[in-house]
This record gives sequence, C-alpha cells and structure tokens, in this order.
Amino acid sequence: MPFLRMIIGYHPESVNSQEAWVSPVGHLQYGWWFAHWRNFDRRERAAIALAGAACDLDGVSLFWGGDAYYRYHHILFHNVGSLLAITAIAGLFFWRRPWAWLLVAFSFGMHVVEDYFTVPWDMQPWRPFANTVVNFGQHVPGWVVQYVFQSVAMVGIVGVTAWIYSRHKRTPLEIISPALERLILNYAVLPWKHRCSSCAAKAHFRCDNCGRPFCAKHVRANRRCQVRCAECAP
Repeated sequence: MPFLRMIIGYHPESVNSQEAWVSPVGHLQYGWWFAHWRNFDRRERAAIALAGAACDLDGVSLFWGGDAYYRYHHILFHNVGSLLAITAIAGLFFWRRPWAWLLVAFSFGMHVVEDYFTVPWDMQPWRPFANTVVNFGQHVPGWVVQYVFQSVAMVGIVGVTAWIYSRHKRTPLEIISPALERLILNYAVLPWKHRCSSCAAKAHFRCDNCGRPFCAKHVRANRRCQVRCAECAP
C-alpha cells in the first residue's frame, strides 16, 4: 500500500537502506506547534500546520516505485527554491497578516531543518542556486541520527501536541473539521469522568445544544458530526 507507506514514512522496496523518517504527520504536528506561537484563527493555524508537511509532497514519487522515491524525495521540494515559492504563495493570502505569512514560510523551511537532523539522507537544500549535498549522517553515526535524534524529536512533538490540547482543547483534527474533532475527542475523553445524563452508562458524547453528556443510546449524530440528545433533536 504505497499511500499508507508514504504517510507513515516507510517503504521496504526503496533502494535506500535508511528508511525510517519523520513522517508527514510528525512534520504537521511541528507546524501545529508553530501555529500556536501567536493567536491565530483556524484558517491561519491550518495553513501554518499544513505548510509544515508540504515539503513531503515530493514523497508522491513513491507511486512510481522505490527508485523514483529515492531520486526525488528530500530533493524536489526540500530546498530554498520551494521555500521562496511557498513564501510568495502565502503572501497572496496573508499579506495583511504578516505573522501568519511569516510562520507559514517558517514552518515550511523548518521541515528541511527537521529532516536534516533526524534523517541520514542526502539532501540538496540550496537548490536551484547550488547542488551542494548535505547529510548529517556523514558527521555523526547514522544510527544516532535515525534512532536517537528522530526518537527524541517524535516524543517531543507528541508531548507538545498533548500540551496544546490540554491548554487550548484542540488538535490537528481541527484542520479537517472542528465538529469531527469534537466528536472523536469527546468519545475518547468523556468516559473517564462523565456518565450519561439519561442512564448510568459511561458517556461518550456531548450534546452540542444543551452540553450534557450522553451514551450512544441517547444521542444522534448527523453527517455533519453534530450531536443532539433526544430532548434537543429537531
């Protein structure tokens, strides 16, 4: 399943022996962190977070096989030229919001820095101005980069994501749909402390209208992920 392997960052048929890398999801989480450095609205947070993963669009080359993946991934979009392009595009949307504009570009550029310190893979970050190849794995043992630095980076960003949730009560799922995010998080969190308002069962849902917790038997969710209890349902 090439698509799944591209998302989780693993492709066993690749000609490169250093397979593991910080996945697009991990980079998106770093972007999500940057999106909370200032007070941004949902649209701005989404742009900054998605910019953090955008470099990995060159990972689509995986669909053309391992050789193409090794040839283009970490090369095609992981460079200064792409950063300048993203900066210009972001300016079209956020020229009135300079901090959002700056952090979209910063998030995109930091992806390259994150990969440099966590992936022992040849990169050409100065393209198209220079074809200089850099690889942190040439300065320290590859296993240190791949397993130590990468593990620290991933554990750290998971912790930051949890901290953002504890403080702001939101996750990167907000980018897809705030209603879906609320539905999933309530299902996971509510049972630990709440019981259904209509029976003694553990609550997994909260009515969007009255705010009371309910079990699955006493609520209905529509296609928009909106939850209503029996009393509030139209």
